[in-house]
Amino acid sequence: MTPDAESRSRAVLAVLQAAVDSRDPDVLLQLFGDEPAMLIGTSGDGRTPATRREYLTAVATQPERLSWEWQEVTPFFETTDVIGFAAFGDVVVTDEEGERRAPIRATLLAAETSAGWRIKQFHGSIPSSVS
Repeated sequence: MTPDAESRSRAVLAVLQAAVDSRDPDVLLQLFGDEPAMLIGTSGDGRTPATRREYLTAVATQPERLSWEWQEVTPFFETTDVIGFAAFGDVVVTDEEGERRAPIRATLLAAETSAGWRIKQFHGSIPSSVS
């Protein structure tokens, strides 16, 4: 890994947060728009362009504000234009009643293009305890 692998990874996460903050489904879809792309989230998946559009539209238009606080970012793959990494932190959902938090972990693979970062693979999950 290069010395800037973590900062490149965090740049991808910042672009993702900005797209979610835009609350515009098209902005979020553009981030995942290049085929092939894979999205597996905590409440569904986007294995096809149609299901990705459905999932990301729901994320962008939900009444609550969605954000992440990433404490640890661990790159695992890097080339000049691709970065793969795992991220660990909290997902924060905020509405008029306050905020709810849960731990989250994610893996991402992103390609840097002339149009900016494009996410090729995202898998996020909220760990659960097994009794």
